[in-house]
Amino acid sequence: MDTVTILRDLWRRRLLVVAVYLIALLAGTAVVYKLPTLESRKYEVGVATAKILVDTPSSQVVEVAPKGSDSLGVRANLLASLMVDGVVKSAIAQRAGLSPNQLAGVTDAATEPGPPAPPARRDAFVLKTQVLTNTTGDQLPIIQLDVQAPDRTDAAKLANAAIAGLRDYLDSKAALQQIPNADRLQVTGLGAPVATVAVRGPSNVLAIVVVVFVFALGCACILAALALSRGWRAASDRERLAVDDLLFDDGAGAEDAAGLVVEDEEAEAEPEPPAPKRGSRRASRRDERPVDNWLAVSTRPALVIPSRPSDDAIDDDAPQAKSA
Repeated sequence: MDTVTILRDLWRRRLLVVAVYLIALLAGTAVVYKLPTLESRKYEVGVATAKILVDTPSSQVVEVAPKGSDSLGVRANLLASLMVDGVVKSAIAQRAGLSPNQLAGVTDAATEPGPPAPPARRDAFVLKTQVLTNTTGDQLPIIQLDVQAPDRTDAAKLANAAIAGLRDYLDSKAALQQIPNADRLQVTGLGAPVATVAVRGPSNVLAIVVVVFVFALGCACILAALALSRGWRAASDRERLAVDDLLFDDGAGAEDAAGLVVEDEEAEAEPEPPAPKRGSRRASRRDERPVDNWLAVSTRPALVIPSRPSDDAIDDDAPQAKSA
């Protein structure tokens, strides 16, 4: 089917095309707004990012090959997993002035499935952790924090609470196990958290894509229905023509066969002339009476036109007439 045929078919069904366009607009509107209240699905939240350095007592930043530096990447991965669940998350929530149930934690550090992703809400407090890697894929002793809160101030506060809560947890564990400061793992924040405002929710581009997709799908359904209807009618016409041809062939053969049988019977047995009926004299006289209507006679009288004498005959007869 070429483009001109498609456009002509859609133009003939333009009312259906308009209905499909309205449905597509409604679908695009439903992506951006909540129906029927028309409340926008977009919302603003505060987000913040921070980084935590996991270091040895003798800092690896200044000391060459300090003791325990080869396992810092693994320790950072372990701490990133502990921060989103259990005791460490409770310590972070307490530092931020929240209950542990208000804080949702997500991590990309664990290889096994972690806690489920929190629902997207504008009033949610979310803490996400991941371990940075170098170009070869080796884990670095740096934990990156991605924080979400209802506003920018709360996001920065939660990021600082995550750093302080992790430090409090390590200090409490070291004090409980009586580990000297020279052997304790050190965690420090790499600068102040960077907080800003982000817009969450479906974008206008997604709404436009939905409108185009629904409109194209609706037009394709219209064209498919037209093609199916035309094919159905064509199949019905072909079946009807086939039945008519079959009936015509059977009828002609039956008529030919009947004609041959009648001709054979007539050839075999010729009808005898009817015998004269014995009736009254009046009926016989009526039969013998001549027919007055000459048009009803089978042999009509011939019309004789006298021939005109020729000029030579007139010239020969002229002297005779004078002499007489």
